[in-house]
Amino acid sequence: MNIRVKPVWIALALAATGAQAAPDNDWYAGVGGGWAIAHDLGDFGKDASKDATALSLFGGYNFTENLGAELGYLSTGDWDVQGNDFSSQGATLSVIGRLPLGDIFSVFAEGGGYIYHVKSINGGDNNLAPLAGLGLTAKLHDWVDIQARYRYMVRVGDDPDNDKVGSGTQRWVSDISTATLELVIHPNRSKPVEPAPAPMVVPPPPPAPEPVDQTFNLSSDVLFAFGKAELKPEGMQALESLYQQIADVKPKDGNAVVMGYTDRIGSDANNQALSEARASTVANFLIGKGLPADKVSIQGNGESNPVTGSQCDAIKARAALIDCLAPDRRVEVRVTGTQGAPEAAAAPAEQ
Repeated sequence: MNIRVKPVWIALALAATGAQAAPDNDWYAGVGGGWAIAHDLGDFGKDASKDATALSLFGGYNFTENLGAELGYLSTGDWDVQGNDFSSQGATLSVIGRLPLGDIFSVFAEGGGYIYHVKSINGGDNNLAPLAGLGLTAKLHDWVDIQARYRYMVRVGDDPDNDKVGSGTQRWVSDISTATLELVIHPNRSKPVEPAPAPMVVPPPPPAPEPVDQTFNLSSDVLFAFGKAELKPEGMQALESLYQQIADVKPKDGNAVVMGYTDRIGSDANNQALSEARASTVANFLIGKGLPADKVSIQGNGESNPVTGSQCDAIKARAALIDCLAPDRRVEVRVTGTQGAPEAAAAPAEQ
């Protein structure tokens, strides 16, 4: 028996190489049937039919989606050559290379060997033939495939040295092709289920900033001496308290308008100048404490907008009139913006 082992070792080496790739863990088993053709039967006898029935059983393992190894049984059929049988059956060992064509179809090629027992006019013999094949697979289910396969085996017969000079006898050897339709079961193959994407959590929009529009009212009699624009000590204390109140509000992108008012005693011009001077004094104090200078403005309103109305009209004595008109002598600080961080325009800077 002359057995050529190179195809088997090549198949085993390629299978071992596939084992180094990422595992696919896909075992399978299959059965098939079809046609077998012995291409050289015409050399054995006249009127020999070249067609026979091929049967196959096989099992394999896919190392990856592109590479697998397969071991099987193959019967190439039984031919009648002028009353004599010619048949072969045996084991196949091959490496499968596969190319997916999408989610359903794939094509594959195989290479390996056919270890067979042959019956012929000369009796029986065991040998090995190189094997090559091509096929197309269709996936019907996660665990069921159907495939068509074509195989070609070289020099299957009772002596691979057919008609060798000096052999003394004629041996029966032929190249054999098989075409089979096969059902393949993959017991543990399943399509990986991708986890559903986590629902996108959209954070609620930040609350709309609350507008700030607050007016602080200070009595000029607390801040200044009558008819003066210089701060008294108690006036400084009152402005310290005002500054802290503005800081607590924390207006963002805001402005502060300091408005000075006087009573009606005196001339309009003097009252206008005094109201502006007092507004400027208060503004300068607040800027000195930390309010941005470019966000602070002053406004002198003189004796306009009295809060006492006509309630002091009947008073003639000067001292009593000054006391009665005290609410008109005031400084108002109006702060506008939105509720926010201390970096706002009307918010105090760090000292």
